[in-house]
Amino acid sequence: MNRNIKLTGLLLATGLALSACGNSNNEGEPSKTAQATAPATASATSAASGEAAGNALTPIQEETIKLQEETKKLQEAIQKQDTAEVKSLGKSINDIWLAYENSVRQSFPLEYTEVEKYEMPIFSASAYDKIDFAALGTTAEKLQTALDNLLNAKETTGSTSELLTKAVANYKKYVEEQADQLVIHTKTFVEAVKAGDAEKAMLEYPQARVFFENIEPIAESFEDLDPRIDARLADVEDENEWTGFHRIEKALWLDRSLEGMEVYADQLVKDTEELQAKVRTLELEAPAMVAGAMELLNEAAISKITGEEEIYSHTDLVDFAANVDGSKNVYLAIIPALNEKNPDLANQLDKQFQLLEQTLRGHQTDGIYVSYDKLTTEQIREISDQISQLSQLMSQTASIL
Repeated sequence: MNRNIKLTGLLLATGLALSACGNSNNEGEPSKTAQATAPATASATSAASGEAAGNALTPIQEETIKLQEETKKLQEAIQKQDTAEVKSLGKSINDIWLAYENSVRQSFPLEYTEVEKYEMPIFSASAYDKIDFAALGTTAEKLQTALDNLLNAKETTGSTSELLTKAVANYKKYVEEQADQLVIHTKTFVEAVKAGDAEKAMLEYPQARVFFENIEPIAESFEDLDPRIDARLADVEDENEWTGFHRIEKALWLDRSLEGMEVYADQLVKDTEELQAKVRTLELEAPAMVAGAMELLNEAAISKITGEEEIYSHTDLVDFAANVDGSKNVYLAIIPALNEKNPDLANQLDKQFQLLEQTLRGHQTDGIYVSYDKLTTEQIREISDQISQLSQLMSQTASIL
């Protein structure tokens, strides 16, 4: 992170923080695959029975059953490891969701967030030439659970403030999950470092970084802890006091030696565990979450875009994607307020997240981001412009919270 950029400059710059959001401005009906011949899920069957008994299904329930059936076919294709079928169904599932996601977002904002969390990663992952069937199967199972909850949900009747409180609580769970995964993946990374296995450490480094970058605004609220984990060499006055991810990054990619890194590796585990513990005591509020997301996006568009964050490993695209994903989860948390006060802004944010994530996916090969130094000036400018636009849209949400 760039400690040399002042928040004032960031605010002036914007007028003030494994996957894309669904397109909220569909032009015509998206293509759909044929209806599933496989049995529907238990809940879908139950809902259909209710219809036969005289309780007509709502349009949202009908589409949700259709999506459950398609997801069931995906699960069967995953079990067979049928790559071609998985690719086809990944697109079909996304098409079905796009056709009615706007209605879900308005009537069931909390359930919408859960479906979006798992549907979009399926769409992204199923497009890879090399598919991780185990991981995709886990995500598909979680999507079925989210769809089951949506199918049986009652239309929201609570006040916006009550819904927002619940949504922020859900975001808190997301932050805690990311912190937990940060510790797990950091330990794997550190094991490779301490074993002197540079090749494995290089592979594990970006895997651990994802979870830190997803919640970077939260980490930055702990001013003493954040620099210990994420400071760059340019951020410290005395290199002998430099610790954290980037200290080891330099050893791996520049020095080409892990000698003496054990002490930094052990300290990194302790620091991420401390962050994990502090996250659980944190009380979050929507305005602060939005401010953190805006600052993060500003920093990405103005500072990180230069490649200064991952100056040795050039894994900057991993950071950008994680920053965007973290900001998207803030957006999902404030949807209840957007629904009431500015639904058009919600549509704009939805489309901008989709556009940016589509652009970032274009720089992947089988889900792996290319080295940042391989991008052209025009490609970097495109990413910067889209992040800036997203930040400007996020800034407009501040007035409604």
